[in-house]
Amino acid sequence: MIGFVVPVKPKSVSKNWDYDNLLLSRTVKSICAQKDQKFKLIIVYNDLPEINYKHENIFFEKFPFNSVSADSIEDLDYVLKYYKLEYAEKMLDKGKKIHYGCKKAIDLGCDYLMGVDSDDLVSNKLAKYVNENLSNSPPGWRIKKGFIYEENSCILIKKYDIQNINGSTHIIRKDLITIPDFNRNLFWDFNLFEAHGYTYGRIKDFHNELLIDCPLWGVIYVVHKNNYSNILFLTSAINIKNIIKKLIRGKILSIKIRKEYGLFSI
Repeated sequence: MIGFVVPVKPKSVSKNWDYDNLLLSRTVKSICAQKDQKFKLIIVYNDLPEINYKHENIFFEKFPFNSVSADSIEDLDYVLKYYKLEYAEKMLDKGKKIHYGCKKAIDLGCDYLMGVDSDDLVSNKLAKYVNENLSNSPPGWRIKKGFIYEENSCILIKKYDIQNINGSTHIIRKDLITIPDFNRNLFWDFNLFEAHGYTYGRIKDFHNELLIDCPLWGVIYVVHKNNYSNILFLTSAINIKNIIKKLIRGKILSIKIRKEYGLFSI
């Protein structure tokens, strides 16, 4: 059984808490619309999300550990090679919550875990695909095919290596996920799901296992004004590169796609 883990940012770092709750609500509905209802959804938070949606497979878990400040990151020198200080702080907070949610999901009987950002959307075929492919206990799956969607747009951009820019792209067998000491602030210990393209490499290098490429178009990376990264600036820029990208890899946002991913206006 698959467990989806959704970390929620603290209210103190939210640019717009009401809008973040609308995004989260849509993500939750997207996950809970699975064709195979054999799954669990664990939402990990500091401040209780304000969403008006109930489902028997949802479990809210308050994160019981202190929030992380940048100067408390124990491997900060390593981290600053790859991230800006503020971004690293937010990513560590997210990573700790995902791992805490994984621990809870395992307790609930989940054998495979997937971290899902609180604004991304997933295909309603994912749980069914996973549950139908467990006979040989595969190490998990890497979602390479997905879409980028700029809020309120009428098109999607097809992305054939979405795992390189989005964290909601790996489904991992539980024994390949180390549950660290949550009182520690080692960035490396908590960034398995946030390592993006390197997640595949980590599983290979440290466990000698190869994640399987998922055949589904598994995820929609939602671009909006509250993203941690600067992807909105990159995707909305009017330049030749973006125009060509939309012409070549653009896909009309159909009713069928809206239904599969729960992509509705907020």
